[in-house]
Amino acid sequence: RPCCWMKNERLFLSDDNLRNITRRELDAIISNLGGFGSDNRAGLEKKLHRISGLPDRDGVYVGLTMRVGRWFQGNVAMILDLLLGSDKSILILGEPGSGKSTIIRETVRVMANDYNVCVVDTSNEIGGDGAIPHPCIGLARRMMVPSLDAQSRVMVECVQNHTPHVMCIDEIGRPREVAAAHTVKQRGVRIIASAHGDLRGLVKNREIRGLIGGLEKVTLGDEAAKEEARRNGINNETSGISKMKTQRMADPTFEIIVEVARANFNEWRIIQDSAKAVDDILDGKQYKAQLRIRDPYKTHVILKLIDC
Repeated sequence: RPCCWMKNERLFLSDDNLRNITRRELDAIISNLGGFGSDNRAGLEKKLHRISGLPDRDGVYVGLTMRVGRWFQGNVAMILDLLLGSDKSILILGEPGSGKSTIIRETVRVMANDYNVCVVDTSNEIGGDGAIPHPCIGLARRMMVPSLDAQSRVMVECVQNHTPHVMCIDEIGRPREVAAAHTVKQRGVRIIASAHGDLRGLVKNREIRGLIGGLEKVTLGDEAAKEEARRNGINNETSGISKMKTQRMADPTFEIIVEVARANFNEWRIIQDSAKAVDDILDGKQYKAQLRIRDPYKTHVILKLIDC
């Protein structure tokens, strides 16, 4: 039964409870698309919308999910100081539908005015379908990704062949892309990217926590274990001292984290020192962050310092 979701509310597109989408209607939509990739995603020429196919076991599409792609000029005003006043790499975290791709699009346009920006465009979601990208990315160039399996290769190829100052990637979600991001960063290219989840969830995610340095377990000596217990407020006499410690393995690929949420598009949480935040999480502590709140009807931004 065809429906849409608006602000977490389901709206049916027909008042007839028995009305289902037909094969002819599905085929009519699919015939106007640019073709589905290996990730079952397709797009429309010079449009930002994404259409995802729902295949059956034989690979025949029996349903479609259509996501409306948006571009809001001025959307990244809350983090312009981080984009233009810093050379640190930024990771945007949030659940599906929280606006990560919309933020990446406007970030690309703003930064391309001053830097050589290249977009590694998975599923053509940032620049839209077709050879000519959507004007939302401004002066940036776009490299298409033929399949999800090729994304890490395209990231490295971008650095080798096109010498960008900044690389923008939507949706890093696999270990090979994590390794490629590390390689790109080591070669002196700044990265702006997005991933699913939040910082605490990222620390627990084995596949992509390399973006924030990765984790390793180490064995402490007697004195070091006692000092660690004292530092964490553990009473040596009443509690056993653990000699095993989980710690961050390396410097994060992304020094700054921006957390966004579907529940409120006008509140972003900024973690300006991801390494310190990860260390605090591993020590069982709260970490420091900024809560930036914008009034959509005014021009000012409210900034609050919070513990998370």
